[in-house]
Amino acid sequence: MNIKTEQQEIVVEITEEEYQADLKNGLAEDEVLQPGRHLFRRGGFLARHRLTPDEILTPGTVRVALNLDSDVLAYFQARAAKPDAIPYQAQINAALRKAMVSEQT
Repeated sequence: MNIKTEQQEIVVEITEEEYQADLKNGLAEDEVLQPGRHLFRRGGFLARHRLTPDEILTPGTVRVALNLDSDVLAYFQARAAKPDAIPYQAQINAALRKAMVSEQT
């Protein structure tokens, strides 16, 4: 794997051998990059979704069972179904965090 960085862009080049080795190591096709050259932009995900770094999942997240009104869940699931949308769980977390921060200030 060859990685080059140019300011906000990251170029990753994957060879056929690297791709096949990942598959042999048990990774699924949708978990690895296809052979070729791939361009990534730093901060692109956050900009595309209009998020700040504080609004994304952190290693401190925990799994909970939570009862929600069905219309609330349907609302966030519909938003998550749109192209380039973040998962509905992350959207609910961001809404709860916004309410929490608002109450704390």
